Amino acid sequence: MARVASEEVAGTERRVAPRLRAAVLGPRGGGTTRRRASDAFRLGFAVIVVTVSIPVMQANSAAELRLAHFLNPPPEAISWLVTTVFWLGSVGVIVLLAVLGLLVPRLVAVRWTAVAAVVTWAICLLLGQILGPSAGRPVTDALAGLDPSYPVTQFAVTIAVASTALPYLSRPLHRMVASLVTLASIAAVVTGSALPVNTISSLAIGWGVAAALHLAAGSPLGLPSTQEITKWITDLGVSVEGITRAPRQTWGVERLAGHDGTGRTIELSVYGRDASDARVLAKLWRFCFYRDSGPTLILDRMQQVEHEAFLTFMAERAGVLVPEVLAAGRFGPSRDAALATRLPYGPLLAVADDTLLDDETLDEILQTVLRLRKARLAHGTLGAETIIISAAGVCLRDFRSASAASADARLDGDLAAALAAMAVRTGVERTAAAAGRVLDADTAHGALVHLQRAELDPLTVRALHQQRDLLPRLRAAVASATGIEVPKLAEAKRISWVNLIFGIGTLIGVWAIIGVLADVGESLDVIKGASWGWVALTFVLAQLPIAAEAWALNSAVPGQLPYGRCLALETSNTFTALVGGDTAVFAVRVRFFQRQGYDATAAVSSGAIATSASWTAKGLLFLIALPFAAGNFQAPSSSSDRQTAIWVVLAVVLAAGIAIAVVTLVPRLRRLASSKVRPVLVSIWSNVKRIATEPRKIAYIAAGSVLAQLLVAAALGAALHAVGQRASLATILVVITLASIIGGAVPVPGGLGVVEAGLIAGLTAAGIPQDQAVAAVFIQRLFTAYLPPIWGWATLAWMRRREYV
Repeated sequence: MARVASEEVAGTERRVAPRLRAAVLGPRGGGTTRRRASDAFRLGFAVIVVTVSIPVMQANSAAELRLAHFLNPPPEAISWLVTTVFWLGSVGVIVLLAVLGLLVPRLVAVRWTAVAAVVTWAICLLLGQILGPSAGRPVTDALAGLDPSYPVTQFAVTIAVASTALPYLSRPLHRMVASLVTLASIAAVVTGSALPVNTISSLAIGWGVAAALHLAAGSPLGLPSTQEITKWITDLGVSVEGITRAPRQTWGVERLAGHDGTGRTIELSVYGRDASDARVLAKLWRFCFYRDSGPTLILDRMQQVEHEAFLTFMAERAGVLVPEVLAAGRFGPSRDAALATRLPYGPLLAVADDTLLDDETLDEILQTVLRLRKARLAHGTLGAETIIISAAGVCLRDFRSASAASADARLDGDLAAALAAMAVRTGVERTAAAAGRVLDADTAHGALVHLQRAELDPLTVRALHQQRDLLPRLRAAVASATGIEVPKLAEAKRISWVNLIFGIGTLIGVWAIIGVLADVGESLDVIKGASWGWVALTFVLAQLPIAAEAWALNSAVPGQLPYGRCLALETSNTFTALVGGDTAVFAVRVRFFQRQGYDATAAVSSGAIATSASWTAKGLLFLIALPFAAGNFQAPSSSSDRQTAIWVVLAVVLAAGIAIAVVTLVPRLRRLASSKVRPVLVSIWSNVKRIATEPRKIAYIAAGSVLAQLLVAAALGAALHAVGQRASLATILVVITLASIIGGAVPVPGGLGVVEAGLIAGLTAAGIPQDQAVAAVFIQRLFTAYLPPIWGWATLAWMRRREYV
């Protein structure tokens, strides 16, 4: 009896253990482990957050204190609940993970979690020794009832442990731990255990340590390994041999290929633990940045498998050759979802032999897409890796992103993607000829409207890096072959990176100008009492730098250009700089040189020479003026100001160092930088040597650039005289150069707000009273930055009509 009872207990334990591991771990086995670039980004971001937070804590901002007092103390009735949430999300999470480590041992996860805790504790101890118990935050009455300690060691260790362990956990446990930690972060501020910035910085410490460990050792992707898939896939009644990973993968889905007993290729799409999160984030990303948000949002991974299988069957019903669906369902102890399909014999379009790609095959590719179009089915990811050239005909695979009852825009995008993939593989002329044979005018028009990078698959986009003019040539050739005009491209993106950066920069500029002009009442009185003769002189001097820059620009190219056109260009650039900054000015200059008959290489190098000469002149004048002006500037009166300045400088140096190190150490980025920068430098040097054959041009470039900076300084000097103040030319040059550097570093159109803040700060440091500094800067910027864009816009419109730009 005893033996029978013991066997029953052992059997029960054997049944419970797999269930517990399946409920806790994701995936259950060893899984697929990989070092991810996102971990490097997380580490760098955490370092920046910690570095920036230290001077913010030392500043002890009123906004942070108001937020802390708004949240603390919590209402008496729920204070116990807030305290409980804080302890559950900090100590409770550590205890939970420790218990799970004992019940479901996974040596790798336990080891790295322990390392994360020790390393984070050591970093917190080191920071506490270096910065002091409150990181240099001044002790004031406003901190009464709040704990200013930094780092918040308990919280940082919790974040490090949780972040290190999360990739090893199943999705439900993953979400529970993440939710507890998030609530604990808020509860820490509500209970007064930590200040908001201290909490964020401590969170970044733990997050960064976990990212560093994942970067060093790799972390699970929530997917089973190829060996595990080979063993477990038999649960679906499919036998696959020689399973290998596909070269290109998608987050949350493992693409694999093997073969059956007859040698036919079997494809497996394994939807792992992160499939749902990946779909949500991809949908959110496309919704934020693109007008077409992509395929239908499906949260359950089994439903994603069913969706892919269903769309494959629907495409087959529409007369399209597709892979044979063998099985769809769950397999393995982690109950991952998988779709197994058998491919027909034949190569992908990307690697197909030229003998297989005759005109009849090209026509058939377009006809296959038209069959999908007729059934209102959109594939979503058509490209050279989803089109198979088989003996039975053209086959389409991978319907993961497909959709039924699709809008015309998605159907047109499919056709555009097919045209681009064909052009990359067989050339523009043959693709256009096939389009002329197969497509009618309306269908071709719709495809050309969407023939742009945003509509193409990643493989085609990578190929376009080597053939940058392929899409414009393809659009023109297809339009000609189908007898239509080249249509205007559809706006695929809701917002571009450039607009986003300038939007953020504009907010920074608005914040800066509001800050320096907050007490503008007395400054307006100063402006009203200004000497209007000096104000008129300021206006005249503010317009002369444009003439000097036009003189330098005229000499930046070989040969001779009409000075009047160069003067018009620099006048129009007052508007261009306001709208798009220095990048837009450079682009307009290049376009201007091209319109004057210079080739692209000469135009780019000439534009670079003009821009470089301006900054070189600023740098030389700054270095010459600095020794004469150094004694005129007053050092900050408080130590906290000096510390803040030091930390800001260190943050800038650190960010620049990280960027340089990444470019230097990552071979791919190093090759990319070399391939992009070296040809431009060679072109510039070649153009400089050509210009050097005419010494007067070098003299004109230098004289024009230096004169422009001196006139800008003279305009600010006249504005100071207008409000009854004065400063030496050397002092003004130093102030203007530093303000220009700040304005160029922050992505604000025209530097509005940021340049003003720099100028006012520099003048007040040089002994000019605040009200007079604000008034003088306003007068000078009114005539150099605010009013000139008005006639700059009119000049740009005139130049466009004359086709000068």
